[in-house]
Amino acid sequence: MTKLIQSVQRAAAICRLLTTQPETSLHDLQVALQLPKATTYGLLATLVAERLVYKNPLTAAYSLGPAALVGDQPLTATQLVRLLRPDLQQLARDQNLAVHVAVRQAERAHYLAKIEAPHPQHVSAQPGQDDSLAITATGKLLLSASPADFQASYLASLAAPLARQLRAELPSIRHRNVAYDRGEQTHQIDCVATGLRDHRGQVIASVSLVLPATANTTDLQTGEQQLLALTAALAPRI
Repeated sequence: MTKLIQSVQRAAAICRLLTTQPETSLHDLQVALQLPKATTYGLLATLVAERLVYKNPLTAAYSLGPAALVGDQPLTATQLVRLLRPDLQQLARDQNLAVHVAVRQAERAHYLAKIEAPHPQHVSAQPGQDDSLAITATGKLLLSASPADFQASYLASLAAPLARQLRAELPSIRHRNVAYDRGEQTHQIDCVATGLRDHRGQVIASVSLVLPATANTTDLQTGEQQLLALTAALAPRI
């Protein structure tokens, strides 16, 4: 009988655990695998070097890395939010703005998470809330990434003026991966959203910043640049 290599078995166990539990600390991995701390750390350092595991510089927690994600199943909503939260919290702190993560569910934009700003300035969507695809930055971004047959069906259900406006907007949104809402849903807030792509290049969610309606063009452009940089950095990890 072929003798199995224990270190490889342990490395495989780490990857299996991170498949379902992204953003897991060294301590939690050590406890789960019942290994000495030094052994666990050494295995993780090797897996990080081989890009099979990713170490978040913000939290020092571990997730599957880009080399391990090829062909892997998409993350569930819970796993996605857990993986993204540290980076989104940092963005919310840096910009002092609420950050939302949403996905398309049927003909609505469904919010998975809200990361509040340190000093909230206005009301924004709550987790579990649904919004229109037609008049929100998040919704328009998700609509632009939807299959063509869904887009056609959805646009046909709208009033003609709104449908014409969206038909004109969607190609640019899809190309730039950015959508805006300048008080279209409510006059109290503006919003900018970008698409979060996975390692396959598919948009799996939108990430948005909510700004007060008094925000100027420079504020919105800064928000856009921050979101695009963040989603580009996150893509290899999902």
